Amino acid sequence: MLLTVFMANKAIMVSAATIPNDASGLGKLMGEMLGIADYVAWGGLIFAGASWMFNNRTVAIERGVGVTAGYLIIRKSWAYVQFLKGV
Repeated sequence: MLLTVFMANKAIMVSAATIPNDASGLGKLMGEMLGIADYVAWGGLIFAGASWMFNNRTVAIERGVGVTAGYLIIRKSWAYVQFLKGV
């Protein structure tokens, strides 16, 4: 029950965070891709936490840092597209 409520809450937060300012096809596509990236990053961080829990700390730190860096790059890509579109 708690997991279902948490997943529903996560889906609402993800859909609110991925609403693009652009109604074009690229904006819709980027919105969908950012939503998928949210779930992939979330799963990667859970996997890194599970690795840490099973005493594999070096791998957990590497994966946690990698997932975080990749997620930030993906998230900023939409800002880059919007900036270049305005130039």
